[in-house]
Amino acid sequence: MREPSPSKKFARALVSAGLGIGLGFGPELAHAGPAETEAAEPASAAEPANAEPATAKAPPPAAEPADARPPTGTRDHVDAGNPRTRLLESAPFDLVGGGGRPGDWAVELSGGWPWQRLRAQMSFAHGLTPLVELETALGRRWRPAVGLGLRWVDRPHVRLSGEVLFAWLFVTPEAVAKRGPQGELRLRLAFPVRRVAPYLTLGSRSTALVDRRRIEGATGIETSRSARHNWTGWATVGLAIAITEQVGVELGVDYPWVDYPTIPIPGFHAGLLLGDFRGGEAR
Repeated sequence: MREPSPSKKFARALVSAGLGIGLGFGPELAHAGPAETEAAEPASAAEPANAEPATAKAPPPAAEPADARPPTGTRDHVDAGNPRTRLLESAPFDLVGGGGRPGDWAVELSGGWPWQRLRAQMSFAHGLTPLVELETALGRRWRPAVGLGLRWVDRPHVRLSGEVLFAWLFVTPEAVAKRGPQGELRLRLAFPVRRVAPYLTLGSRSTALVDRRRIEGATGIETSRSARHNWTGWATVGLAIAITEQVGVELGVDYPWVDYPTIPIPGFHAGLLLGDFRGGEAR
C-alpha cells in the first residue's frame, strides 16, 4: 500500500484541525440548550398546561373577641352611668338575693318582733359565699350559725341562690330550755328592678334535741335523757331598697313555723344593709 502524498497529508491535517475546533466549541453550545430547557422545566412542571388558573381563597373569619360574647350574667349588663342598671350589683341586692361578685362583702343588721339578726357574708369565685349569722328572739332564743351559699341564677332582674347552714340552738329560761345542733337549707329569690328588689326567703330547719327528765323518788333523784327531732319552717317576704351601691334598707314579714305543729304568730322586721365600701371590681 502506497503512502499518501504530502499534499494529501496536509489536507487531512487541516480537516482534523477543523474537526477539533468544532468539537471544542460544540459541547459548550450543546450545554447551553439543555440548561435553558432545565430552567424552564420547573415552571412548566409547577403549572401544568391543562391546569385552571389559581383563584385567591377568602381568608378565614376572624375569631370573635371574648368581649363580643353575648352577656350571660348580671355583671355583663351593669353600666355605671345608667341609672337603670348601675345598682343591680349593689350590696343590698347581694344580701337579699344571695351571693355576689368575687371579693364583695356585705352586712345585714335587722330588728323587729320577735326576731333580730346580724349577718355577714363574703363572696368568692364560682358563686360561692361563706356567711355567718347570729339570730335571737327577744333575747331568749339564740342561734349562732355558719354556712355556705351558692348563686344558681344570676340574671339582671332575677337572683336565685341556695344556702346550707350549721347552727347551735339554745333557749332559755330553764323551764323551757332547749339545746342542740341545727341544720338549715335555705332558698333565696330576688327580683332587682332599678332601686328596689322584692324578695322571698324559704327555709327548713332541723334540730336534734336532748330532753332531760328528773324524777324525785324515795331512793333519790333519777335523771333520764331522750333524743328527739324538732322541725321549723321559715318564710320571709320583703322589699329591699338600694340607696347607694353600698347602703340600703329592707322591710319584711316573717312567718316562722317554730316547734311544728304549733301554729305561729307572724312577725316583722326592718333592716340596714351595708357592704363593699372599698369599691369592688367594677362598682
